[in-house]
Amino acid sequence: MKHTTFIPTEACGLTVREAEDGQLSREIEGKPIIFGVRSVNLTPWSDSREVYEILEPGCITNELLQRSDVVLNLNHSNLVPDVLGRCRNGKGTLELRLTDDHVGCRCELPNTNNANDTLELMKRGDITGMSFAFEDDWEDSENGVSYERAGENNGKEVWLRHVKRITGLYDVAIVTHPAYEQTEVALRELSVRVNAAIDEQIQRESGSTAEEQEAEDRQQREQQEAEDRQQREQQEAEKREAIRAMQRKRIERYNQEIFH
Repeated sequence: MKHTTFIPTEACGLTVREAEDGQLSREIEGKPIIFGVRSVNLTPWSDSREVYEILEPGCITNELLQRSDVVLNLNHSNLVPDVLGRCRNGKGTLELRLTDDHVGCRCELPNTNNANDTLELMKRGDITGMSFAFEDDWEDSENGVSYERAGENNGKEVWLRHVKRITGLYDVAIVTHPAYEQTEVALRELSVRVNAAIDEQIQRESGSTAEEQEAEDRQQREQQEAEDRQQREQQEAEKREAIRAMQRKRIERYNQEIFH
């Protein structure tokens, strides 16, 4: 599943480079992908969990960069006016560099209206954030994505989602606000998938499979039903005994009236 991760503004280092004459150029650079940095909460709707994503060193390789078609754009937009650069199979107007702790980007922005507006806003300090869209190997819990419980926060479990292998890289984006991580629908879909993966891991760690958990739940339901049935039968027996006691008392009063 494709999703995006926002890099905190203090970490991405998005800037406009200086030209040799000391003037600002049209070339921008930043770190849209940083390893070892927590993302925003991936499950903001959960009442019981907070899940943060961490990209592990090695999750992106030079081989992946060389075979990817990566677009630099605004807010992950696919509209032509929002495209600022492109790196296709390691070549193009966008340069991507893999280091030990991040993937850096550098691009000379085109002379388009949106690019000019972006440069002006960056110079003013109004735009400072970056993010990127990718797909990870989430089905491989050992080598692709793993989950680690990391304590509690305000009564919620805190989990870390460790991304160890990224299988697809789609774009790097200059974003206007940290809240623009992805659409609400996409984030809810990711939240469901993440919570399901954590539940499966908890079951594995407790030594119970989904079938075993279902059998345990069924046994508990059957036991509860048996207890309820026994309680109903006891209540019915008590009612019958009360009726018989009333009938005996009536007979006794009748006999007393007849013989006395």
